[in-house]
Amino acid sequence: MHTPADIAQLAAGILGGTWAAERGPRGANGRLAAPGTDTFTLHFDDHGHLRLETVFDGSGEIARFPGPTTGDAETIARDVAQAIRQHLANAEGELGATLYQELNLGAHFSCADYSDPEMPCHPNVTIAGAACFFYVDEAGVARISAHMDGLTEIGTRIWGEDAVPLRITLDGGVVFSSTGAWVVQFQHPEDGGDDGVWEYVIPAEEAPTEASARAVATERFVSDINSHENADAWHGSTIRSVQFTAQPR
Repeated sequence: MHTPADIAQLAAGILGGTWAAERGPRGANGRLAAPGTDTFTLHFDDHGHLRLETVFDGSGEIARFPGPTTGDAETIARDVAQAIRQHLANAEGELGATLYQELNLGAHFSCADYSDPEMPCHPNVTIAGAACFFYVDEAGVARISAHMDGLTEIGTRIWGEDAVPLRITLDGGVVFSSTGAWVVQFQHPEDGGDDGVWEYVIPAEEAPTEASARAVATERFVSDINSHENADAWHGSTIRSVQFTAQPR
């Protein structure tokens, strides 16, 4: 069975950067720290659970894990590292530069594993609890599959109040975003100037994809021209351009 000091050592390696672990007497406890952060301790309680506690900020216990066995020490160490990241993020109130670097440095890469034909594991990367698989399937199709249910870098998930923003790009173009905005412009084919352009800014929260932004903008455009005095003059107008901006105007 791995000692708390063993888990602390593994967690320090996962946290990366300047994180370091210290071993207590006989490995009965372990300490984790990095410059500019609190110190964290790991030890077993009376029930054999592994307890993670802070030393200086007064929080005391911040997480508890089952006692590690030989096979799951790495898994528990990743959970310990994630609990520390989340605690620091909550204390800072935002995802600071140091924390995002630590999250990226803590990314876990897995190669394909087809030893069990009934449960194949495709190549993937896991960061802050979220996993993304990128692989070629049996039909020869390159597939990208993202699983965000476990995303917990600041204690929240993708959807809902205070959600973690998500943006997906393909060859440099945004195909999905939960933050930012789409700028959609309409113009009549016989009007080549900018004076006849109708522009709509659609927040990504309302339309996370370009297709949905086009649909929302089209609905608003039709409503606007129908209420316009010379509505007939705008029949035949089409979308001139769609651009994504990370900072809504």
